[in-house]
Amino acid sequence: MTKKSTHNTVDHLFRHEYGKLISFLTAKFGSTHIDVIEDAVQDSLYKAMQLWSYKDTPKEPGKWLYRTAYNSIIDILRRNSKSVEFNPDILPLEITSVIEEHTLPSNIEDEQLKMIFACCHPSMKEIEQIMLSLKLLCGFSNKEISRALFKEPETVKKAITRAKQKFKTEIGELALPTNKEITNRLDSVLKIVYLLFNNGYTAYDGDSVLKKDVCEEALRLIGILYENELTNTPKTKAVFALMCFNFSRFNARVDSNGNLLTLENQNRNLWDNELIQLGLLFLNQSAVGDELSNYHLEAGIAREYVISKDFASINWNGILYLYDMLLHNTNSSSVALNRLVVLEKTRGPKVALKELKKLDESDYLKNHLYYAIKGDFEMKNKLSIYKSTLEKAISLTKNQKEKEFLALKMDD
Repeated sequence: MTKKSTHNTVDHLFRHEYGKLISFLTAKFGSTHIDVIEDAVQDSLYKAMQLWSYKDTPKEPGKWLYRTAYNSIIDILRRNSKSVEFNPDILPLEITSVIEEHTLPSNIEDEQLKMIFACCHPSMKEIEQIMLSLKLLCGFSNKEISRALFKEPETVKKAITRAKQKFKTEIGELALPTNKEITNRLDSVLKIVYLLFNNGYTAYDGDSVLKKDVCEEALRLIGILYENELTNTPKTKAVFALMCFNFSRFNARVDSNGNLLTLENQNRNLWDNELIQLGLLFLNQSAVGDELSNYHLEAGIAREYVISKDFASINWNGILYLYDMLLHNTNSSSVALNRLVVLEKTRGPKVALKELKKLDESDYLKNHLYYAIKGDFEMKNKLSIYKSTLEKAISLTKNQKEKEFLALKMDD
């Protein structure tokens, strides 16, 4: 196996298995050892990268990673002998039997979701809950969390450190919350799954703009929430609808070389109609009660894109109306920027650029999307400064495909 293929295999496993490994091992060893568990999981992936570059990949690489991480934790705990709960004589002969033995009985039939609910403990602030979950269960780097939440990397680092300490002292034995606690924590859990999907739909760094398996993992988790009567709320259905609408366009978002395509240039024959129909079903089911959440509005926006027969027939005025409602509900900088893109479609680049200049640029100094949109508006207004603006956007993004996309726009 080549180094590149080995890296791709381990990268896939990292995104697919990381949260499961952390969740299972925390259930086994307890929250007080979360640092040891995290180090062991990362070490198992590093060992896989080294070994599989010159040896064949195991038939069941996931089990190999489980066993390696598990035994690494045991070795560490044997050496420091600090845990009164740990019994060093218990060693797994087969990892599958260990998994079955330590599956926690609950209504939420997934270890990773149980862990997310545990991370959303009320002793932590909501932002700490989200950061900790993205770090431990979704494998986000501090930079990815920083970009996803529009926070400074140092702020993220300190918040995660605080959250980990609370997790160690407050969680104790990993156990599923009560039904009432599940209901109270659902909003935070939905936000985490939503951010996980977004990370796959627009990758924050690396050589690929999309991470399909990350999106699929988010869809799997939201599906579990949808199937459970405690968590099958209108808001859950709206998130599910939003993901289905967006994921239906996944295969059309890049060309054969992996280059990003705008909505206008996407081949609609590649859109997944079954997912679109599922999204319409879930969005219809979500229209119950009086609540109109931001997820409902975002799903409504995504719906307008997928039901139009072509780019020219998109209902931009309807989308702008939904964005106005969304912006009224939230002070999100990303919502403000995306609204301006739609505003340009309805009222032209001159008005859109004027509105963009009203935004406080200090809030967007490290946001490549701000400069990408600003440069696009400047280009359409025939302002020569657009190139330097796009260069700023290129310098800020860590994703290679986004850099190439912006460079092509600048050349044009």
